[in-house]
Amino acid sequence: MSDPAAYPSHNSGDARAVSPRRPPPKPDFPALVPEGTPFHLLARNSAHRWWRPAVALLVLLGLSLSASVLAAVLLVGMIVFAGPLGALSIVLPPGHLVEVLSSPLPVLFLSFAVLIALIPPVALTARWVQRRGFGSVVGVLGTPRVRWFGETMLWALLVFGVLFAAILTLQLMSGAPMPAFPGWRRYLAVALLAVLVVPAQSAAEELFFRGLLLQTLTAWFRTPWPGILLSSLVFLLGHGYTDPLVWVELFLMATIMCWLSIRTGGLEAAVAMHTANNALSLLVAGLSGVPSTEQSGDYPVIQVIPMIVAVLLFAWVVDRRAARRGVGTVVGGRVRIDPVTLAPRH
Repeated sequence: MSDPAAYPSHNSGDARAVSPRRPPPKPDFPALVPEGTPFHLLARNSAHRWWRPAVALLVLLGLSLSASVLAAVLLVGMIVFAGPLGALSIVLPPGHLVEVLSSPLPVLFLSFAVLIALIPPVALTARWVQRRGFGSVVGVLGTPRVRWFGETMLWALLVFGVLFAAILTLQLMSGAPMPAFPGWRRYLAVALLAVLVVPAQSAAEELFFRGLLLQTLTAWFRTPWPGILLSSLVFLLGHGYTDPLVWVELFLMATIMCWLSIRTGGLEAAVAMHTANNALSLLVAGLSGVPSTEQSGDYPVIQVIPMIVAVLLFAWVVDRRAARRGVGTVVGGRVRIDPVTLAPRH
């Protein structure tokens, strides 16, 4: 028997029609991503439209430029007004200010610290344009996997530590003179920069290049390789190296970090590789003084070839460790990611 309350009587005098019960509206934020979505397709969510990647790239570019300029102004102010000259810099001749800002240590600090300003533009672009949380830029779990990052960091320090030790040994065997130690005060300043600033700088670059940029480009192409090549090219152009052999090394490193991020479902391994390389480079170069930020000129093969070997070795080790640990590669779990096409095999 039907329920008379479910249908209005024509004689009841109530002319209002009863509409069927509608399902609750889908949440506007965050946009939905189906289970089984790999890392490189996390921006292709339920809010994706053909125009969103173009808007996201424009917003990311504008926010990044604005944030970098603001960060540079704030950092310069911090150096000048809290540095050796302190508040006296406002009454000293301009030459003194230029001298402070052109000294090696402040320049080195600025070159790394200003890149940390890329993090807010990444988060805001993901939220405002792509309707997703910051965690989806990090990986398929939606949050950093701390234990997995710790393991990849240990492997990165081991592989790149052996690399730089081998480079120093080969240089000494070739008859190169021992670098003159600059003193503990100056070396500790470089070491603090390597330990405190470089990890945040490396994470910011990975969130920008291997995170949002790669995912945004792949939302257009769906297959990851165009996004990998384009983001790696942008990464290469963001550096000032003029040696073709170093171009090959940087492009390969960027490509491998994209490959690892997709194969492991997150940025942890890429951040570990980037951090270990930059931090150990500073610690080794700091043995002979404050490292220069100059990137032009030719680099000896004895430095570049071992770096390429270390990048490939780290990628091989971490990829095998991820498979043994069953690290998640897609939203909701782990499936095999093809090593060539990088497509998930369900």
